[in-house]
Amino acid sequence: MTGDTVVSEKGPQASSPTNTEESGETLRADGDAIIEIHDDNSSTSRPSFASGSSVRDAQPPDKKKRPTVLRRITRSFKSDPEPVDITETNTRKLEKTPNGFPRLAAFQSSEANFSLYRSFSYLHSRVLLDLQDEITTLERELDDIDWDDFDENPDRLMSREVDVAAADDEDGARNRRVILREIKAKLMEYDEVLIKARTLESFQRPSDRNYLSVRRYIHNTKPLMDSEMDSIRSKEDIVSIRSGREWANFDGKVESAIGTFDRGLKKVFKLKEPPLSNMFRTPELRAKTTNNFISFYSSSRIDKLINVMITFVIFILLVIPVVTMYHLTASPSVTDSNTPGNSPTASNSSDANTRATFNAVGVLIVFTLLFSAAMSLLTKAARHELFAASAAYCAILVVFIGNFTGPGN
Repeated sequence: MTGDTVVSEKGPQASSPTNTEESGETLRADGDAIIEIHDDNSSTSRPSFASGSSVRDAQPPDKKKRPTVLRRITRSFKSDPEPVDITETNTRKLEKTPNGFPRLAAFQSSEANFSLYRSFSYLHSRVLLDLQDEITTLERELDDIDWDDFDENPDRLMSREVDVAAADDEDGARNRRVILREIKAKLMEYDEVLIKARTLESFQRPSDRNYLSVRRYIHNTKPLMDSEMDSIRSKEDIVSIRSGREWANFDGKVESAIGTFDRGLKKVFKLKEPPLSNMFRTPELRAKTTNNFISFYSSSRIDKLINVMITFVIFILLVIPVVTMYHLTASPSVTDSNTPGNSPTASNSSDANTRATFNAVGVLIVFTLLFSAAMSLLTKAARHELFAASAAYCAILVVFIGNFTGPGN
């Protein structure tokens, strides 16, 4: 997601890879290496206790304060900030790339969802059909030779050595050996193209949101001439080289909602920058462009937000129906009918329990449909997986109804 990002490695080089004292490399007992920063101005050896005591004694009395317990505990979890030559990164900026194919390539490589290219399925079909016809012609020619040898010299069909020896005597003739070699070469070529075409067909089609994003960028920046735009206009032939995430369509809606909400906050509070940009965009993503119409979001951070939303939805779909059915089964019409002081008739008690049961079943049906819809919209569950998950969810609610409804419950 960070595009063409290069991490600079400008740390000081050690004189020997095995000399841990000079290179600042600490070896643990299990053999793993921990690379530490080597400070040229400090000594490689640790200061002794005596020298540390003399330094503390030389400090003024008002500065000799013992750290608090909380500071002692948190001190071990704190780490020193990394030097700039380790944290700095180089990011290819769209505006600093020459307009044309270079800038279009920089844009499409800046985000995996924008890596859209033609699959040329029509040309693959033409090539496959041509190879198929050539192999079919060779197959007929091989059948004719086999039948001729079956009538004239059947030994050539029963022994490969006899056929090879007879073919050597036929200088320049188009015999079975020549045809088989041509068939082998054509089959290898045909199989390669066929497998490649099958692989291309397995690529995912871009979503309408990603396709329109690329078209809008090309429309705004015009990196190519109009005659060079035929490839991107072939929408049915466009594929994405990115393997889709589990809920890619839902990701796009969340990103759009974040952008709309971010612009609203910026306008209401009159801020210079959108307040949510730092939360969902890494520094490398923000450095890719200065165009306000282009927004790059970190997929990992969006996934974390979606995981929180999915967890909240699951919690709602599990808790609300249970609480609702509990209130239905514990309604006054049911509890009063089962109270000994009221002396209810058998028919009144049965009617109250029946009404409560049917109300609970209605709640079960509604929330089972909501659960199935959430599964189909938020995940890529197969049909059998969707059926199994819905059946398990429905079974949980049925068990609740069976335990809290009915006479005597």
